[in-house]
Amino acid sequence: MTRFVLGGEVRRSVRPVAAMSFAYYASFSTFWVYVGVYAVKGLHWPASRVGLLFLISAPGAAAANYLSGRVSDRTGRKPLIVASFLGSAANMSLLAAFGHTTAVAFVLVVAQGVIGAPAFSLDRVLVADLVDNRAEREEAYAGVRVASNLGALVGPPLGALLVVLGGWTAFLLGIAAIGLAGGVFTALFVPGRPRVPDAEKGRGSLRAVVRDRPFALLLLSSLLAYGDYCGFETVLPVIAVASYGLAPSTWGLLVAISPALVVLGQLRLTRASGRMPPAPRIAAATLLMGLPFLALLVSTSVAVIAAVIVLFMAGEMVWMPTSQAVAAELAPEAVRGTYFGALAAMTGPAWTLAPFVAFELRDQAGVHAVWLLFAAIAVASAVAGAAAVRASGLGRGADRRDLRAGRVVSGQEVEGDEPVTQ
Repeated sequence: MTRFVLGGEVRRSVRPVAAMSFAYYASFSTFWVYVGVYAVKGLHWPASRVGLLFLISAPGAAAANYLSGRVSDRTGRKPLIVASFLGSAANMSLLAAFGHTTAVAFVLVVAQGVIGAPAFSLDRVLVADLVDNRAEREEAYAGVRVASNLGALVGPPLGALLVVLGGWTAFLLGIAAIGLAGGVFTALFVPGRPRVPDAEKGRGSLRAVVRDRPFALLLLSSLLAYGDYCGFETVLPVIAVASYGLAPSTWGLLVAISPALVVLGQLRLTRASGRMPPAPRIAAATLLMGLPFLALLVSTSVAVIAAVIVLFMAGEMVWMPTSQAVAAELAPEAVRGTYFGALAAMTGPAWTLAPFVAFELRDQAGVHAVWLLFAAIAVASAVAGAAAVRASGLGRGADRRDLRAGRVVSGQEVEGDEPVTQ
């Protein structure tokens, strides 16, 4: 039955990670879906304070994503994830108890982005730790994405039910309870990473990550792709409702397309697109995440907006597991967390800058200029992503673990698994 509905099965080795990801998205990710509404309706904050909340939260969460990855190279992934779940549950409980105080509530919401970073970002590192085979990693990442999107489907309706039955206090405590269960499950069932030898510790730094040319190109591509993602999640709904006259309830129905597509199509699409080499695949995927916005220059009907969502999600479903599998291949094993932490940190600048720039551009140059911007971002992301794969040699079937001394990857000598700057 699972194979019929989902188009395949989640790999046995990553099922605990998938369940952990489901728990996160059903709980703390749901909190971020509702936090703006909670601030306005539950705490009676003005819109300007809500905007400031998001502006301050994003950089802290981005830094925490990077640092949690780097620390996990020393401590292992599992202790940080468990602490993140339990700390987030405690933070939700404090918010339920003291949220009526504006300053306290503001601090606790901002802190949630930092506390929740390991549970949000380290699942993809665990997949790389648990699945050695390059060809199997993409399907493993796809399986975890299906679980996380199931959580995204279940969480918001459950949150709405809790608000109706018991108000915002019940909502926060319900999220805390699911998070607590996720932490206990992680502690009991998610495999830990073997201890990193002392000699391997400290070999990763942000400077080393940025100087790794293929990975730096992948970071740039991901930053731009996340920018288009923000265009889809934050800019499109505002413009659709405010400029195109779409009813909020209609947008609510349209946005449900995205998690449903991931649940039903992710494994199928990952398997089908796997026949394409990674460089053109990552380029085509990022182009699909931005170029469909150009259709809105011609028509703004509900049918066209729905088509844009479908095409965007098709690109996103190919891009996400492909980019994560490429990152796993590029990241040296001993500092894999640092590399993935830097990758996760790209969400921060994207979520901070993309909506700000897009709405400023709308006010200054009109709505059409916004969609031209996101199309241009997609082209730049495609170029950078394809260049990252080609510079690494992965597009020719190479594997960094097979590139030994005397061979060169993008201007760096390779010694064992580690690039050593000349």
